Amino acid sequence: RREKYDRLVAAGTPPYALGYPRTTTIAAVRAEHEGLPADATTGQVVGITGRVVLSRTGGKLCFATLSEGESQVQVMVSLDKVGEERLAAWKHDVDLGDHVGVTGEVISSKRGELSVLATDWALTSKALRPLPDKHKGLTDPEARVRQRYVDLAVNASSRQMVRDRSTVIRTVRELLHGRGFTEVETPTLQVVHGGAAARPFRTHFNALDLDVTLRIALELYLKRAVVGGIDKVFEIGKNFRNEGIDATHFPEFTMLEFYEAYGDYDTVADLTREMVLACARAIGRTVVCDGQ
Repeated sequence: RREKYDRLVAAGTPPYALGYPRTTTIAAVRAEHEGLPADATTGQVVGITGRVVLSRTGGKLCFATLSEGESQVQVMVSLDKVGEERLAAWKHDVDLGDHVGVTGEVISSKRGELSVLATDWALTSKALRPLPDKHKGLTDPEARVRQRYVDLAVNASSRQMVRDRSTVIRTVRELLHGRGFTEVETPTLQVVHGGAAARPFRTHFNALDLDVTLRIALELYLKRAVVGGIDKVFEIGKNFRNEGIDATHFPEFTMLEFYEAYGDYDTVADLTREMVLACARAIGRTVVCDGQ
C-alpha cells in the first residue's frame, strides 16, 4: 500500500483530495430508490462518497460496496463508462479501506442490487493499512480499546454505542434544563481535591508556582454554587482518579452531578428515575421502573 501511495504522489494524483462534488448521501440514495426492480435505470445522476468495504475486480467491469455511516451501496466501474485508463487506475490504485468519490447514474443491477454506475470517480483518502478481516473482524478486546478508530470502522455496534452515548448526554441536559437547572463548569485543577475518597493526579501550576491536582469529583464547587444562590445546578464533566484500570473502571471518566436546594432523597430518586426513562426512550430501549 505504501508503494501505491508513492506511485500516486509521483504521478501527481493526490492521495488525500481536498474534496469531492458530492450531491447526496448513500442513505438518501437508498431511501429514494429502495425497491427498484432488477435491471432498471432511473436517469438520476448522483455524486456519492464512502469507504470501500467490499471489492470484486473483473475484466471490463468492477464492483465495489461503499459504506457511509450505516448505509451501503454498490458501485459499478465499467470500461464503456469510464474508459480504459480510469478502469485500470481503479484496479491498480483502490484497496479495501480507501475512501472514494463516485459520480454516476442510479440503477439496479441484473440481480436487483441497487447500484451507482460510475461515469467518473476519484480517490479521496488512501488507506495505508488494511482493515481487519471482514469475517473475523476486530475481536481482541485489548485491540478494540487501544485502536478504537479501527473498532469504530468495522463494528456497527461500536458506532451505535457512540451515538447512544451522545443521545443520553443530550437527553439528560434537556431534561435538567427543562426543570430549571443551570449548567455550570467548575475548576478541573484544584488546590485541595475533595468530594470523594480517591488518589488524585498531581501536577504543578507554573504561572502561580502552585502544586495542584486534577479533580476527583464535581461535588464541592457545585455545592458552593448552591450556597451562592444558584438553587438548582448541575455539571457533566471529567473526573480523574489515579487508580486501577479494568473493564468497568478508567482513571478518566465522565460524571453527572446535580444539586437542588430544599430537595431531599425522594426528589433525587424521582428525578433519577425520570432521567433513566427519558434516556431509554431516546435510544429506543425498554426499561421497567416502578411499573412504568
